[in-house]
Amino acid sequence: MSILEKIRKRSGIAIIAIGGAIAMFVISDALNSNTRIFGNSNNTTVGSIAGEDIGVKAFEQKVSHNAELTRQQMGAEAQMDQNTMDMVREQTWSQLVNEGIMNGEYEELGIKITDEELMDMFAGENIHPQVKQSFTNPETGVFDKSLVISNIKQITEKGDEETKKRLHEFENYLVQDGMHKKYYSLIRKGVYATSLDAKSAFENRTQTIDADVVALSYFSVPDSSITADDAELKSYMNKNSKKYTEKENSRKIEFVIFNAVANHDDTIATQTWVADQLNQFGTSTNDTLYVNANSETPFDATAKPQSAYPTDVADALFSKPVGSIIGPVFADGKYSIYKVAGIKEDTIFHMRASHILFKTENGDTAATLKLANEVMAKIKGGVDFASMAAQYGTDGTAQKGGDLGWFSEGAMVKEFNDAVLNGKKGDMRIVKTQFGIHILKITEDKTKKLVCAGVLTKTLAPSENTTTTAYNAASQFVSEVTNIETFNQKVADNKLTKMTAEYVRENDKQVAGVQDAREVVRWAYNAKQGAVSEVFTVGEQFMVAVLNSIREKGKADFETAKPRVEADYKKEKKAENLLEKAKTAFSGASTLQAVADKLQLAVTPLTGQTFENNNIPYLGPDNIMVGTLFGTKTTGKLFGPIKGDNAVYIYSISKINPSAEQADMATYKTEVQSQLAQRVEYATFETLKEINKVEDNRYRFY
Repeated sequence: MSILEKIRKRSGIAIIAIGGAIAMFVISDALNSNTRIFGNSNNTTVGSIAGEDIGVKAFEQKVSHNAELTRQQMGAEAQMDQNTMDMVREQTWSQLVNEGIMNGEYEELGIKITDEELMDMFAGENIHPQVKQSFTNPETGVFDKSLVISNIKQITEKGDEETKKRLHEFENYLVQDGMHKKYYSLIRKGVYATSLDAKSAFENRTQTIDADVVALSYFSVPDSSITADDAELKSYMNKNSKKYTEKENSRKIEFVIFNAVANHDDTIATQTWVADQLNQFGTSTNDTLYVNANSETPFDATAKPQSAYPTDVADALFSKPVGSIIGPVFADGKYSIYKVAGIKEDTIFHMRASHILFKTENGDTAATLKLANEVMAKIKGGVDFASMAAQYGTDGTAQKGGDLGWFSEGAMVKEFNDAVLNGKKGDMRIVKTQFGIHILKITEDKTKKLVCAGVLTKTLAPSENTTTTAYNAASQFVSEVTNIETFNQKVADNKLTKMTAEYVRENDKQVAGVQDAREVVRWAYNAKQGAVSEVFTVGEQFMVAVLNSIREKGKADFETAKPRVEADYKKEKKAENLLEKAKTAFSGASTLQAVADKLQLAVTPLTGQTFENNNIPYLGPDNIMVGTLFGTKTTGKLFGPIKGDNAVYIYSISKINPSAEQADMATYKTEVQSQLAQRVEYATFETLKEINKVEDNRYRFY
């Protein structure tokens, strides 16, 4: 591979791989200027960082540059589909955010990569992984430093401008990646786990409590028994305003789907087409032309082994002469008709076998071999091979009866390959490989036969008439609704299924699992609350949506938050009522069972409860209650009532089981340190984004 190809591919991979906070670099000299990157000459911006607007024109220039690098990395003939372009735009935005935030941080802290450090990444003691991958001989696995140096010298002295530019971009990536690592190394080194942190983590996991609780679940009180008007809810919300402040912009969308699904008439029409093709395809004299003219997929002239064809047609294809027709076969929503167009002989054998793999435990090969021989004896005695594979197999083939399917000569490790190659159908033997002990059964004779098959395909799809009918139904629905109330009424009248997308973000591309819904999201961010959408085409179906609520970052709008406020308010009232009920039962009771009897509830035992596990049986996670349990240091007494996350509790601790003595806390200290380092890196970047007031307006354009 030439140096140009290596640099081009490496730089392309590097640029596309730096989404998030992994690496940041300026892609080309033309885009280094803040004026040109953040210019807003046309007064249209895709976002802003630290008050500097990012013009949509400059953003698209950078996207185009990245898209070209992606295309080169994928191959010159690769097509850039919509999903790939979406990925490129997302990564380009991440680059701009990183660049706009981190370059200032590096400058302020004096973080740099010297020429010596850069050369060290290329050909020193600390080779960058991307460089090592580019210049490692795939056959020997040896990295050649001298090859790196000679190639760089060749580029700098004799390379054309395009090659030099690619090398410069790759160097920029290494520099930015190096500064990134230095920066976060400083951050991580500022976080330290103490011995007390390690001890706490150890005790949280190993100290246990045995207790008994009586729980008055909030679910035992019907929501309908608690009512509140808007004034009460607003008062509750004002008292807990921080709880309802939105962390990000989002929308709540409700929608209905009108499916254009193939109906009975479409099915009959498709089956009729298939029946007509059976005779015509069978008598055609030019399979290539016939398939290309009539099939949804072009003719493939490649002669293939049996493993390349679906199992339900492979045997027939390989047992019939040229000109034979197999099918039709219906799978994955389409009909397929196969015709044997040609037969060839390969240069290698293709084989089929099944196996049962016994992995050697603790290095005891003798015991593993003994077990394999016992199982083989059962199989020879008449026990089904597949059932033994399901019982004893230790790899992914166990649930398929041990079937490995067809595989080519050389595809398996040598011992296994040779055993199949030198045997015949029906042979069974024990083989030892690096993976363990195998019971091997050859299920087909080896063959060099290859078959070229012409394939006619026809998808069972809705006709134009069916699609039009679905669209007309959606259009009729839209014409009859003007707001949320009429939307809901028509959904009920027409017995449609209403779906809800609760938190739709600006740059989402799907809505509640519905793909290709980008236009719906864009509509939601440009519509007023309560608006009804037009008919949207989403994949093979039609959608009509209503914008239920608008949530804006940093705001706590009552109408938007009302469902959550009402749920929390009712939970609070339930807790108050149950607390009074629990206090009455607790008064005068000497045992927990007496409390349970008064309340007509059961006593629930908690055995081996740890602080790390916050789950209460039958009720779910309850941090308040678990924290209360571990804050109680007395056994044998009644405590409560306690208002928890899911219930009101009265409890008694029977035993506190302290952690065993452990002098060495190094493992726990390392674990806590690692967790802190991971959290602080993410939190640092999120804080920097907040400080720099990163605003993402891409939803207006894409």
